[in-house]
Amino acid sequence: MIGRMGGGAKGCVGKEVYLDDLTAIRNEALFAPPRFVSAWLKRNLNDARDMEIAVLLFNIAVTMWPAAVLLFVYPSHILGGVYFALFNALYLQRFILAMHYSTHRRLFKPGSFAGETLNRLNICLYAPMFGIPCNTYRLHHIVMHHVDNNEWNKDLSATEAYQRDNVLHWVCYWVRFMVGSWVELPFYALIRKRWNLFLQVTAGFALTLSSWYAAWHYGSAPFAVWTCFVPFLAVSTALMFGNWSQHAFVCPVNPRCNYRLTYAVLNHPDNQRSYNDGFHTLHHANSMIHWSEFPAKFIEKLDEHAARDALVFNEIGFFHVGLALFFKAHGYLADHYVNVGQPKRTREELIALMKERLRPMRSWGNKDEFPESKKATKAA
Repeated sequence: MIGRMGGGAKGCVGKEVYLDDLTAIRNEALFAPPRFVSAWLKRNLNDARDMEIAVLLFNIAVTMWPAAVLLFVYPSHILGGVYFALFNALYLQRFILAMHYSTHRRLFKPGSFAGETLNRLNICLYAPMFGIPCNTYRLHHIVMHHVDNNEWNKDLSATEAYQRDNVLHWVCYWVRFMVGSWVELPFYALIRKRWNLFLQVTAGFALTLSSWYAAWHYGSAPFAVWTCFVPFLAVSTALMFGNWSQHAFVCPVNPRCNYRLTYAVLNHPDNQRSYNDGFHTLHHANSMIHWSEFPAKFIEKLDEHAARDALVFNEIGFFHVGLALFFKAHGYLADHYVNVGQPKRTREELIALMKERLRPMRSWGNKDEFPESKKATKAA
């Protein structure tokens, strides 16, 4: 047992909670590759535990890529709509998190041109298929988001300046990212004199726009719409709603504490489709923890979650949290709260705590009161 549902105060103690994510069957890859492909992957993977990521990328390559070629040869808005709906339903969530973890930790063995090339396929070749501009994810997520850690005047996707249960604030947040990223990401690298990153992201945006033009000019309107424009709108929406949901609760007293600028969601099927992404608190505390280690690490770090008053929810995912906030269903979230040793609270006190962590704020590099947590963030 890791805790109990409810705030822990008298009259607010629910059922025992166990961490089923420890033994849950993985559900990221859809089908196994041929034996010779599996053998090649095993020889070349940097970490054998990342076979689930490699197999998913293989799944995408042998299904989505041929379908895109088919749409190019036989342009049709009906086929395009089916292509977009089918492959986004199958792969979008899975791919975004596969890209995420294989950007934090190299998927293939480094040290050779072939290895380094393969390690960039996720953000340079696969990402544009889902609408993410070429070669931009690393700068935005690894260099900006994890280093600046949701600070509003530095992190493009920072949430803290918004009222996070207000849908109109989210619309402003979404538009700012979708439009502003084309300028803010290169500018971010430029003013920090990260010349290599500046050239990479500028070239990535240029290649993306060129590919969109080529898809329209040399392909067809249906091909361009369903492989370029609609995916860009869809993935921008998904990424920004996901990040908004993950960083909805930010402690106004200590917004740089990794245990108080996000939360954990446990025992939900999304964790088996997203490489345990629900353990987001631990990921921000140390972004180099391997995704397969999160459930065990969570149990190991229960005392830290308790001491730092981290939010933990059971049997819901990040999108459920985001939607619940838009509908002002704070009580629904309180009913899914797990007490793992945090201060005891009534249901009303839990709701008050969540509302406090939803308020807009603009911190200017506030220090983390927990030095080891701050050190882990810098290391990431």
